[in-house]
Amino acid sequence: MNERIDRLVKAARSGEIFPATVPVEYDEFDLKLADPLRIAKRLTEYMEAQPCYFTDDNELVGMMHFDGSVEADVFTRTGHLKISEAFRKYYRQPQENLSTMEWQHSNADFGKVIRIGLVGLRKEIIESRSHYRNDVNRLNFLAGLEAMIRGITRRSQQYALECRKQASVCQDPARKATLLRMASNCMRVPEYPARTFEEAVQCVYFCFMFQPDSIGRPDQYLYPLYQKGIADGTLTNERVKELLQELYVMIHGWTRFTSFQSDRGAESHFVIGGYTLEGKCAWNELSDLILDSMMEVDLIRPQVSLRWNKLTPRSVLYKAMDCERKDKNKRIAFVNDEPRIKSMMNVWHIPWETAYDYIMVGCNEPAFQGGISLGGNTTNIVRSLVNTLNDRRIEILEAPDFDAFYAIYEQELHRDLETILNYSNRYNMLRSRDCNVLSSLFITGCIERAASVTQGGATRTSGFSNLMGATNLIDSLCIIKQFVYEEKRCTMEEMLAALDADWKGYETLRTMILNKGKFFGNNDDFTNSMARRYTDSLYKFTCGRTDYFGQYLCTGNLTGYHPHFAWFGERTQATPDGRVAGSALLFGSGQANGKDKNGMTSHLLSVAQMDPSGVMGGNTIMNLSVDENTVRNDESFDKLVSMVETYFREGGLHLQLNHVSAEDMIAAQKDPDKYKSLRVRVSGFSANFVKLQDVIQDNVIARTINKV
Repeated sequence: MNERIDRLVKAARSGEIFPATVPVEYDEFDLKLADPLRIAKRLTEYMEAQPCYFTDDNELVGMMHFDGSVEADVFTRTGHLKISEAFRKYYRQPQENLSTMEWQHSNADFGKVIRIGLVGLRKEIIESRSHYRNDVNRLNFLAGLEAMIRGITRRSQQYALECRKQASVCQDPARKATLLRMASNCMRVPEYPARTFEEAVQCVYFCFMFQPDSIGRPDQYLYPLYQKGIADGTLTNERVKELLQELYVMIHGWTRFTSFQSDRGAESHFVIGGYTLEGKCAWNELSDLILDSMMEVDLIRPQVSLRWNKLTPRSVLYKAMDCERKDKNKRIAFVNDEPRIKSMMNVWHIPWETAYDYIMVGCNEPAFQGGISLGGNTTNIVRSLVNTLNDRRIEILEAPDFDAFYAIYEQELHRDLETILNYSNRYNMLRSRDCNVLSSLFITGCIERAASVTQGGATRTSGFSNLMGATNLIDSLCIIKQFVYEEKRCTMEEMLAALDADWKGYETLRTMILNKGKFFGNNDDFTNSMARRYTDSLYKFTCGRTDYFGQYLCTGNLTGYHPHFAWFGERTQATPDGRVAGSALLFGSGQANGKDKNGMTSHLLSVAQMDPSGVMGGNTIMNLSVDENTVRNDESFDKLVSMVETYFREGGLHLQLNHVSAEDMIAAQKDPDKYKSLRVRVSGFSANFVKLQDVIQDNVIARTINKV
């Protein structure tokens, strides 16, 4: 990392690096325009009024925030006033102890803009217009997109003029030459296709403001221009790293320093590796440089996932895990192409030509370049069991065996899933009341369908719901089968009475359950088959169903930034797994609280085998905690890499590592000021431990710490 980048990194770490917004007064007559035209007109006026800001250290330009005075990007929903109304009722507000409305992530197709430029998008708009000559609403939307292209082009030209202006008075010949090159870049991109690696990175840098979420697969869409520059001698690897690092600085700084998310890594998440369209390993020299350049800069964002597949060399997995163990900012996670793409093709009915190109966004949520995750619904899957035990009591007391009990339970599960789907549709209907033209320009399908990304325009979509408490549910079903039906350690009446009493007066039974119970995560046939039975039941409901926008259904289990698992737990009675009323549920695919007694290998294998249908191919995460010596000692670390590789080969979908000691985390709870910089992986993202809510801190501490 050179001195220029070092100064930029320090500036980004110390405070706001983006210019202050300049307010704009809009013409009230705009309100008489169709929404897409009003939005595009006002966005253009807003952008023209903002300063063309950059320092003497910048060689990439375009930093800008929107102030909410007009509908801007679809990630932050800045200016989307109607969705704000819905958030006040549903966001972080559990409905029926079953559902809460959550955020959505999406990704601009940066690679496409690099390849064809805004001029190429304009051609697509003209072509699309020919299909909707009698549909005034769609024509208005396309006119709004075209107006947005004019506004974005003017903005880039403004920057070109400012660069030339500063060059005209610059006394430093080297800086003057740089300013003139910057001006040339801005006159080229994003209006026209990028010709060089630097122009391509400038294009991403500039367009990120219009959809400031993931940057997708940069090691793929930047690779052709990287190869060209290296081959003709106009580009060096050091220059590549420098440009990437300046891009990271901007991404890190985009999240306001005063925001509660400022320490979170999930504000921007991308991937490296994976497959090519031809089915080959996509890891390349640029993938290496992307990882190396990240490791050199002390930044929290962006975070990255390695897409592993059966063609990924062990050396690549080793390198990525080696970077992870050395990264104090905990920016690296891992995802497995094999079950992910299988799920996309078999459950989501997405062809290989789209599925191979998937990315991860936010808290390790699968999406596509130029696509949006239509999830945003976090739910309580344990409620279905509670309803079975309470509302179907007469029937389950008469159930002769566990299969009969499970048949009753599955009915309640499907009933809750139906309600969950209704909530998902309701949330997406509410989101659709806002029209978006800025991000829609960069989302695949919106031009073709002449519709906003919020209103069904996107053709590359994903998501259904995140299920909290799945491990509690699987464990509870195991205990019912083991204790009531097979070993007959208690009757169903006794189990129900114990739960009604929140285990008071039944402490002996609870202790026996905790000590003798068979719990998921130990790679035994009993609990593994129960986990598969549960995911099969999910698949039975979701198979062939679609949501409001026609997206096929899949599920996940991450909680994101907020402790939904605790909110639902507060409202949920005691459960057969020994959990007491009001205590937090679990999230993710793994086990906690020491119930995974057979060690790390068994834990990983259980998780790897739990979902043969692929219905959990959505926002699904797996947390693995190991002791610090495991990652510090090269011999044990090498074994850890082998275990992770085996986990993936057996079907494991996702993995993120923690190697912070429980003692340090407990000490941090007692003396937060002493541990301000302590970072942990939470739910698909990293954060400063002391800034997490208490229930999330407790969850991280409760994870079993494994040794190799």
